[in-house]
Amino acid sequence: MAAEEVRYRKLPGIGYRRLVPSWALILLFFVIGIFVLLLRGKRAELWLGPDHLLLVEWDGSREYYRRLYYRDIQAVVVRRTSEWVAISVVLGALAIFFAALAASLAPAPSLYLPLVLAAVCALIMAVYLAGGPTCNCHLRTAVQTVDLVSLRRLRHARKMLDLLRPEIEQAQGRITVEDLAARLQNPAA
Repeated sequence: MAAEEVRYRKLPGIGYRRLVPSWALILLFFVIGIFVLLLRGKRAELWLGPDHLLLVEWDGSREYYRRLYYRDIQAVVVRRTSEWVAISVVLGALAIFFAALAASLAPAPSLYLPLVLAAVCALIMAVYLAGGPTCNCHLRTAVQTVDLVSLRRLRHARKMLDLLRPEIEQAQGRITVEDLAARLQNPAA
């Protein structure tokens, strides 16, 4: 008898559960170069299953799976952060610094390096800003709170919520405002 194949649908976003903070990775890049990628942590993805959300983490050699059943999910918390603004300001300041440095070296042949660095910083800033606002996303059950590191952009989190909400309502049932008010009036019931 053949086992029934479970169909999964990939949710938007890919993230890394970091071993060291991002700023430390950038500093270490200048010390150990490309080998810093070994310290970036586990790659994480979310997959929508028939009765559960599958969190897949991969560290380069092994995969780790965690099932989060729809019937157990109590809350999905999405909190907007200002990280994208701070990183964009730093990259913009670097671009302006290198452009000013290139302008001060204008007649010299050494102006090309600061000009290229300014263009690279401006390009990275534009790509980072195009990604949109950043957020932290957590999924809460009765026994654990799981950090969904693959959802670091607000638009990815909203897409995930739009796909996850009907699955949770189907598994748990839908609660109306009137039912919620009645439960708050009489908590014993």
